[in-house]
Amino acid sequence: MSETATEQKANHQRGERFLINVLWSWTGVVASLFQGIIITRFLIQSLGAEHYGIWLLVFSILNYFWYFDLGLNTAVCNFSARFLAVRNYDKINELISTSVFYFSLIAVVVWSLSPFLAMNAHRFFHIRPEDQHEFATLILLTGISWGLCIMLHLFLSALDGFQRFDLTSRIMVIQVALRSIGYYVALKTGHGLVLVTMAEVFVATQILGYVLNFFNFRRVFPQLHLSPSYVKLSMFQDILRYGLKSFVANGATLMLNQGGALMVGHYLSQSAVGFYLMPTKLLEQAIEAVSRIGMVTRSSAAELSVTARREATISLGIYSNRYSLTLFMPLACYLLVYGRQLIFKWLGAEMADNGGPLLPIFILSYGLVLAAQFNSSSLLFGVNAHGGYARGLVVEAIFYIAALVWAVPRYGIWGAAWVSAISMLLVRGIYTPWLVSRALDYSFFSYMSGIYVRPLLVGVPVVALAKLLKQIVLPGNTLPELILAGAICAAAYLLIAIFACIAPNHRSLFFSRIPVIGARFAAGRA
Repeated sequence: MSETATEQKANHQRGERFLINVLWSWTGVVASLFQGIIITRFLIQSLGAEHYGIWLLVFSILNYFWYFDLGLNTAVCNFSARFLAVRNYDKINELISTSVFYFSLIAVVVWSLSPFLAMNAHRFFHIRPEDQHEFATLILLTGISWGLCIMLHLFLSALDGFQRFDLTSRIMVIQVALRSIGYYVALKTGHGLVLVTMAEVFVATQILGYVLNFFNFRRVFPQLHLSPSYVKLSMFQDILRYGLKSFVANGATLMLNQGGALMVGHYLSQSAVGFYLMPTKLLEQAIEAVSRIGMVTRSSAAELSVTARREATISLGIYSNRYSLTLFMPLACYLLVYGRQLIFKWLGAEMADNGGPLLPIFILSYGLVLAAQFNSSSLLFGVNAHGGYARGLVVEAIFYIAALVWAVPRYGIWGAAWVSAISMLLVRGIYTPWLVSRALDYSFFSYMSGIYVRPLLVGVPVVALAKLLKQIVLPGNTLPELILAGAICAAAYLLIAIFACIAPNHRSLFFSRIPVIGARFAAGRA
């Protein structure tokens, strides 16, 4: 077999494996979508705006514990992919054993800090006196459990590095199913501190998921041997060098993701937190699909960088981002036209009136940045060129928090949304893809146009169709009308996009996975 034929076969196998990993990852997305649409509605209606705001605020606070991660979970994912590619099993054992030792120390620190945070967090936020005890109990319970989970999270990262997204996605489905059932029972039968019962459900399912991922990793990597003899200072230094850049990026990302909720909770009220985060919760279900592709992109880019395949890495960046934006666009087109009516029917008038006006702002930033460029950041991590990205996120975070301090007291949650969108577009929407083009020595214009042009052009007639439907036959006054309008928008966009946005070889590869019909299509393309 010639060298060219061998390379083509390798590219095909790599593309097929990438597609399979993404499809498996999306099973977890479907589970998250159920939780986001059905369970979120149930939570808001059962808890009310005040208690729902507390629920969101607790997790916004606790997410800052990830600062102690120092980016090492990102390093575990990257190094696992690299060591597996060269079959260096001793290095994998060093990596895992050293990481377990470090995260065990971090768990002790977290357990020590949780009581202090629980007793004092209410002083920073506008929490009603009657809710302060429940607020403190939630922080203490979830904070202590987080210390245990951080020791086990590295096995999830290692499975991602091994590209076993089929296993991690199954665990996610189990977690979401059990969590949803637990929330329902707690809200239907609970009395008194119902949020504490829900937190207990969350903690139990979280720990179960991490334990199952540990056993999955042992099955995938039977050579696993956890031992003090494998704890190496040199390995810690290696992953720390990689991880510190990731830590800066992850720390800034945490500030960007949670800073808005914290500033709204500080300057406004606990209910305003729920109004501000509601549109993002709606969009995050679609972004979850994109982030799943990003995890596959990160480990694939790490593998490609080991074998120095530049052209394949460029194609990975363009196509993964273009396809992510393509997946997001049907929802964006639909929500731009029907968003306010959907929130009204889904969550009620209070949420529609207070959170609905923010939806177009978040659609802009989430679509052009999180959907279209998430894989760019993943690619930078994969090829170990994420130092500039980390510094850019720090600048964005500083600007973001400073602007929030100025904007939230003056313009409320509307000002917070615009601050988030503008900072996101400048750094993660423009600066990040420029870093990718520089790292791969590729034209910035070609990279950006390869991502954006086709998905956005396809969206123009679909938005026009949605507006026409709303004016003539489907005004969106009832739930069936909203569902039908959404189905029409999605079908129209995807029907055009599958030919306008998807490369012919990828289209053939996708259809080949469909039983009977797909085999005939693929045969016809051959």
